Amino acid sequence: MSLVPRVNLRRTFLIARRDYLGYVKTWGFWISFLLPFLFGGFGFFMAQADLDFSPPQYVTVLDTTGEHEARLMDLHAERKDDRAQGVMSGKAFFIQDKAKRAEFNRVLRSEGTVAAQAYLKENVPGVRTEFEMPEDKFKFVPPPASSLEGLVPYLLGEKMISVDGQPTELGGAVIFKKGESRAQPQTEYWSTNVNKVDVPDLLDVYLRRMARVTYLETQGLSVAELDRRVDTAPEAVLFNPTKVDDADQGVDSSDTVPFIVAGVLAFFLWLTVFSGAYMLLTSMLEEKLNKLLEMMLATTRFSEIILGKLLGVAALTLSMMAPYIIVGIGGVVAYIFFGPDQDVVKGLVSAFSAKMIIFLIIYLILGYVLYGAFFIALGSLSSSMQDAQTLTTPILFVLMACLIVIPMGVTDPDSPMLRIATFIPFSAPFAAIVRLPSDPPLWELLLSTAFLTLLCIGTIAMAGRIFRFGVLSGAGAEVVVAWFKRVVLRRKA
Repeated sequence: MSLVPRVNLRRTFLIARRDYLGYVKTWGFWISFLLPFLFGGFGFFMAQADLDFSPPQYVTVLDTTGEHEARLMDLHAERKDDRAQGVMSGKAFFIQDKAKRAEFNRVLRSEGTVAAQAYLKENVPGVRTEFEMPEDKFKFVPPPASSLEGLVPYLLGEKMISVDGQPTELGGAVIFKKGESRAQPQTEYWSTNVNKVDVPDLLDVYLRRMARVTYLETQGLSVAELDRRVDTAPEAVLFNPTKVDDADQGVDSSDTVPFIVAGVLAFFLWLTVFSGAYMLLTSMLEEKLNKLLEMMLATTRFSEIILGKLLGVAALTLSMMAPYIIVGIGGVVAYIFFGPDQDVVKGLVSAFSAKMIIFLIIYLILGYVLYGAFFIALGSLSSSMQDAQTLTTPILFVLMACLIVIPMGVTDPDSPMLRIATFIPFSAPFAAIVRLPSDPPLWELLLSTAFLTLLCIGTIAMAGRIFRFGVLSGAGAEVVVAWFKRVVLRRKA
C-alpha cells in the first residue's frame, strides 16, 4: 500500500473552488476586503476636515500668595514650546545629509523652533518649514471670582464664563495658598472632571521645579545655567563592530529598520495563519452539521477533501489579506524610490532580501498547513460551535503564546529563548522570521524547517485518521474523552 494517499486533482480543485467561492460570494468577505480602503479614506477625510473632538478645558488660577501664577504661566508656555520642538524635530526625517541633520537637531535643542526654521530655509531649501503648533489641552482664563466660594457655581456649571464673547463652562480652578515655605505652597485643584489630569500633572512639575530652584539658589547656583548645560550635553554614539561595509561602523536607521520590518512580517504571518486556520474550523464544522461531508464522501476521498479545503481556504485568506499586501508593498516601493531618508531606504532594501522572502514563503506554507491540519481534525470531532471552541482552546493558547516571540525579536534578537523558539515547530515560523535580520546560521534555519516539515507530515497523517473517524462514526469530544480515560488513565468503561 502506498504511503502517499491517491489524490484526484480535479476533485481537489472543485472542493477548493467551492470553499473559496462560498466565502467570496458573501457580504462579509467584501466588507472585510474593503475595510482597509474605507478606513484609509475615512482617516484622510477626518484629517482634511480638521474636526476638533476634544475642545480645550478652561482653567483659572486663584493665587492668594501673589508669587506663583506668573511662574505657572511661564512653565505652561515653556512646555508648549517643548511640544512644538517635538513636532519640528520631525523635519529632521527629511534631511538626507547626516551633517546637516545633526546641525539642525543641535540648533533646535539649543536655540528653539524659530532658529531651526531659519536653518532649514538657508541650508535645506527642499524641506517645508511650516508646521502646526500642537493644540492646548487646557487654557488659562482670568478668575471670575476672588474666592473659592465664588468659583464653585462656575465649576458646577450653574454660571458661565465668557470666552471670546461666548458663554463657556469653567473646567477647573487652581488655588495657591501660603504653605510651610516659598517652595512648598499649599496647592489645590478643583474640578468636576477628575479624569482629566493635564492640569494636575503641570502642577506637579511646577512644584518639583520650585523645590529645585529654591535649593539651587540657596547654594549659589543658577538654574538657567544648569538647564543650558543639560540641553547642550553630548549624546552617546552607537557603533557596531560587525558592520564591514561602513567606514565608521556607526549605527543608523539602516541597522534598525530590518528588525522592525521583520516584526511586521512575522505578525502578518501569524495573522494569516490564525485567520486561515479558524476559517478551516468553521467550514469543517458547518459541513459536518449540515451532513454535507457524508454526501461528499460518496464521490471523494478523505485526502482530497482535506487537501481541497487547505487550498481553498489558503486562497481565501490571501484574498482577504490582499489589500494589506498591496498597500504595504506599494508603500515600501514608493518610499524606496522617493523616500527622503536614505538610511531608511537602505534598511528597507536590506530587509527584503532573498533569504527573507524565501523563508517567509516557506514558513507561511508550513505554518498554515500545521495549524490548518489541527483545526480540520478538531472540526471533524466537533458536534457544535461550543464543542469546537472547547477543543481548539489549547491550540489557540499555543498560537497566542507564539505572539510573545515577535516583540522579543525586535528588541532582543540575541535572546536564548528566541533561539530555542526557532526549533519548536509551533513557534518556529514566527521566531525564525524575526531572527533573520540578525543573520542566524543557515543550518539553524534549515534544521528548524526540517522539524516543522516533519511535524506537518505527522499532523496531516493524524488529521486524516481523526477526520475519517470523526466523520464516519459521528464521533465527538466525548469519544475522545472516553478514549483518554480508557487508554491513558486505564479506567474501565
